[in-house]
Amino acid sequence: MTGSSRVKRLLLASLLLAGPVFLQAALAQDEPSPNTAQQWLDSMFRSLQSLDYDGTFVYYHDGKLEAMRILHQASAGGEKERLMSLTGSAREVLRDDKVVTCIMPDNKSVMVGQSRPRQPFPVVPEDLESLSPYYTLQDAGEDRIAGLMARVIDIKPCDEYRYGYRFWIDTKNYMLLKYELSGVDGKAIEQVMFTGLRVGERIPAAALEPSLTGEGYNWYRQEGGGENPAISAGQPEWTVKQLPAGFRMTNYQRKRVRQGGEHAEHMVFSDGLATVSVYVEKLVPDSKVFTGLSSMGAMNAFGTVRDDHQITVVGEVPAATVQNMALLVSR
Repeated sequence: MTGSSRVKRLLLASLLLAGPVFLQAALAQDEPSPNTAQQWLDSMFRSLQSLDYDGTFVYYHDGKLEAMRILHQASAGGEKERLMSLTGSAREVLRDDKVVTCIMPDNKSVMVGQSRPRQPFPVVPEDLESLSPYYTLQDAGEDRIAGLMARVIDIKPCDEYRYGYRFWIDTKNYMLLKYELSGVDGKAIEQVMFTGLRVGERIPAAALEPSLTGEGYNWYRQEGGGENPAISAGQPEWTVKQLPAGFRMTNYQRKRVRQGGEHAEHMVFSDGLATVSVYVEKLVPDSKVFTGLSSMGAMNAFGTVRDDHQITVVGEVPAATVQNMALLVSR
């Protein structure tokens, strides 16, 4: 496997674990009318996982638009979700509370990973004071989206090491109508806007089954610490000497990031909104290395080599963040 293909898999893996959370929408019932920016976000996030829905949306990234469809089912047994591309490659992503699966026909591959708590679509902490040194929260007034009135809520970064977030929330049912991720220059990096949405209608089980079987494809399965306690036990041998302000390690595992390779250290850092993964893997003879910057939408990755180890930092953060962190990784 080449260095470029390895980092592409890490970027895809990060997107898998991130999940299409920004695509969710739900109807809030018996919800008190919000008055502050924090309350608007609280109302939106309380409704995100509660109902079945079927929606189509446009997704802007890398200077291009894609049309996609999402089906979401919520029940006492948990959540299930199916995401399908309507333009370009016929890829599909399926998720439940335990597993996320991405089927990619272009390269005949299937990636399977552990489903994790929904993080990248930022779940704002109840105590926003913990984020106040790094972000500012603002009520930006009202706007119209698809003929509906929406309250616009901004989360703006205080430095160049994180992105900004903007939400358009339906003023009647607190449904998310539009989402925007912006770079350090304030320009949109990614946008999602629903063009059609049916909320509350029952989603049949058959609609959540993939149309692509993955038969004859290459399957890649990510290891997790939950099934093998020894993988995640102990303390990391590597560290980031100086983290951007507000970031701290929230998870640590040892996992195999490529077939035939040794277990790599995987450290996850977060400031409460943004999340960054650091992978450190022992190089094997004749292995291709990844150095420099690579990007996929809002995801950035930076690779370097130190003491015969491949160091790769991946996250939905600006390029400067992953580069600075990668250069400060040491034993």
